[in-house]
Amino acid sequence: MKKVIIIGASYAGLYAAKELSKNKNIEILLFDKNDYHYMQVEAYGFVATKYDTSEVTISINNFVQKLNSNITFYKKEIHSFDSKTNTITTIEKKTFNYDYLIIATGSLTNFPIQVPNIQKYSTGIKTLQRATQVNKMYLDILEKINMSSSDIEEYNIVIGGAGLSGVEIAAEMSTVFKNKNISKINISIVDGMNTVLPNMNERLVSECQKRLKELGIQIYLGSFIKDVDEKNIYLANDTQIKYDYFIFTGGIKAITIDSQKDYEVNKLNQYITDDYLHLKGEDNIFVVGDVAEVTYNNKYFAPTAQLAISAGHYVASYIQKEINNSQYNIMDTFKPKLKGTLISLGGNYAIGLLFNKYFAKGFFIHMLKHFVTKLHRNALS
Repeated sequence: MKKVIIIGASYAGLYAAKELSKNKNIEILLFDKNDYHYMQVEAYGFVATKYDTSEVTISINNFVQKLNSNITFYKKEIHSFDSKTNTITTIEKKTFNYDYLIIATGSLTNFPIQVPNIQKYSTGIKTLQRATQVNKMYLDILEKINMSSSDIEEYNIVIGGAGLSGVEIAAEMSTVFKNKNISKINISIVDGMNTVLPNMNERLVSECQKRLKELGIQIYLGSFIKDVDEKNIYLANDTQIKYDYFIFTGGIKAITIDSQKDYEVNKLNQYITDDYLHLKGEDNIFVVGDVAEVTYNNKYFAPTAQLAISAGHYVASYIQKEINNSQYNIMDTFKPKLKGTLISLGGNYAIGLLFNKYFAKGFFIHMLKHFVTKLHRNALS
């Protein structure tokens, strides 16, 4: 029986485990330092109190119990791996051997090193612990409002990053305040790029910017953050933004693992992979999800849950075919097939690009996004 070790209960890791578990001739060992999977794509609703913790987490133990008995979950953090001995080592220095290794460790918020104070004064949302801090801040504001007969004094929430997470959080928070007729809570978005949703379809960008303005969100674009102190954010164009709470969503930094060899990584700390998602230079080690650099036809694909799920399925199929000696059914290279983009912009309003071609907006897209999320939850619960 071949043994496959998966490091990381991310979207990619869990979907790979589920696919591999269908083959009873494969032993699967799944490792993660947490006993839950955090659905970070739903962070916008969690931090704005739309969802509670149970709605953005999935129990890994429950996930494993519903699969075949050939999978074992270890709540352990992995310290290193060794491709020469085909072993991984936990932080407690316990060693496990593998025939195949899948690295699916995900990513954390990428605080820019050129702004040394940004991590000190801001909060990310890439982990449940960090998102819970934002959730608590938001609940505290709402409680103060409910306890007072009049509006609370002016409060400024600034979100660094106008990508998916940034615009979704800003829109959801603003919608709640707008529905409560709260006028002195100011929400702003800051991004060094010249547009919201950088590098996305022009129709999504235009509609997103229109929606944010309708919600009264102040948008600062085209100038990067150069410094932060406990009350102000300073932009490179000398704009100064006052804040009471600073949420930073501006990019990711992949979580790599110590190893006996130095492996090539890109500027986001993502492992470089080949066309089959092998770790470069290794035949039995695969990298999937946020921790992998995925390119196709010389185009880089930004990390998304959709891409991670697709990669998890692909790698699991590749391993099974190789184990089964399917010499006449060799896997094609990994071809990212994205079905589109769905973006929640507060309340029951969302925008989307279906099959990367058809633009749509409104309640229907909101319901479609909710349906897709429910499908993934059911698949992992």
